[in-house]
Amino acid sequence: MAIYSFWIFDRHCNCIFDREWTLSSNSSSGTVNSKQNEETAKLLYGMVFSLRSMTQKVSSGPLKNEIKSIATGKYRIHVYCTASGLQFVLITDFKQQSYTEVLQYIYSHIYVKYVAHNLFSAYDFADNKNETRGQGFRKIANRNFVQSLESFLSPMIVQ
Repeated sequence: MAIYSFWIFDRHCNCIFDREWTLSSNSSSGTVNSKQNEETAKLLYGMVFSLRSMTQKVSSGPLKNEIKSIATGKYRIHVYCTASGLQFVLITDFKQQSYTEVLQYIYSHIYVKYVAHNLFSAYDFADNKNETRGQGFRKIANRNFVQSLESFLSPMIVQ
C-alpha cells in the first residue's frame, strides 16, 4: 500500500494544498505546496472535473452519481467532494480500493479543525473577485494542519 500524493482544490479550481511523497520508506520526504506541481494540479483537476461532469450528464434519475475513485494501470485516484465545493484528492497505488473514509476524516477532523475554524485563515482562497479559474496562488500554510495531516497519513505511506 502506497500513497503518492494528496491534493485539495477549492471551488475556484485552485489547488490550495498539495503534498507529494518521493520515497515510500521515508514519510517526511517530498514536497509541500511546491510551485513545480502547478501544471500537474491543473491536469489533475481538469480530469476529475471532466469525469464528474460527464457522469452527472449521463446519469438520470433522482440518485446522484458521484465519482469516488478513478483507476489507471498503475495508480488509483480517490476523490471526496464537499458541499462547499472543496475537492480532496489522494493518489495511491492501483491495489487500494477505497480511501473515502480517510478523505472524509481528513476533511471533517483535520481541515475543519485547523483551516475552517481558524479565524486567521481565509475562508475563500481566491485572491480577489476577478480571479480567473485556476489562477489562484494562495495555499494552506497552517503548520498545525500540515503536521496533523502528516501524522495521520504517515502510517499509510510506509506500508
